Amino acid sequence: MNCEQAIKLMDGYVDGELDAIANQEIELHLRECKGCQQAYETQRSLVHAIGTAAPYYKAPVELRQRIQSSLREEISSLDRSQNTARATRANRASDDSRPSIAIFGSQWNWLALAAVMMVAAIIGVNWIPGHRAGSDQFLATQLIASHVRSLMASHLTDVASSDQHTVKPWLDAKLDFAPAVVDLQSEGFPLLGGRLDYLDNRPVAALVYQRRKHFINLFIWPVQSGSNKAGEIISRQGYQLVHWADSDFNYWAVSDVNNDDLQSFKYLFEKQLPRR
Repeated sequence: MNCEQAIKLMDGYVDGELDAIANQEIELHLRECKGCQQAYETQRSLVHAIGTAAPYYKAPVELRQRIQSSLREEISSLDRSQNTARATRANRASDDSRPSIAIFGSQWNWLALAAVMMVAAIIGVNWIPGHRAGSDQFLATQLIASHVRSLMASHLTDVASSDQHTVKPWLDAKLDFAPAVVDLQSEGFPLLGGRLDYLDNRPVAALVYQRRKHFINLFIWPVQSGSNKAGEIISRQGYQLVHWADSDFNYWAVSDVNNDDLQSFKYLFEKQLPRR
């Protein structure tokens, strides 16, 4: 098993969903690969953090019925796709000799179902009336998950550049708003690039900065009218989150750097924003 295969199977391994053979193969790989072992520890910590810190609400009967109906439709769709794939492989004898295709096909079905269930759970928490008061705590969990996911998948950036004049136009072309991008290289927070993400039910900009050996994800999206502009600091499972807002944008900085470094980053970033 190589690193790419191990990362693809990591979620199933953490959740105990792999078969005995795949489970043994990934365990052998983790013993020999420090990088994947670190990714496993990070993923396990994330699952624990979400399990202990995320709010839990019992879904209404109507919502559960909609989720079950969606799952049945997804399973039917997967079965149809799988039957089509089997028919195609039957006509291509050479493809039948590739065991990896069968392994990943099986795992992909489980991952697809898991993705549907995760989306349904997020919709459920936000849909239940009267529970938006804790939305910042739920958003913080999403932010940490996005930060960790970007590190585990080796997908920190969509556009990798230390030049703010390269990163900003790329983001402006992809989003319906124009986030500020500042250069903090001289202050010890070099810009690594940017990417698109999805948080709080909308596309957002994610700027990636570095502090020594640590990474900072700065998520930016337009502020809603009447939103609280006061700064907010959250510490959870070894991660620091700093939230602030101006007249135009929400800013959430997430990292495992110490709180002083993250506060310094916030101050320096704000200092270079255009004055309005």
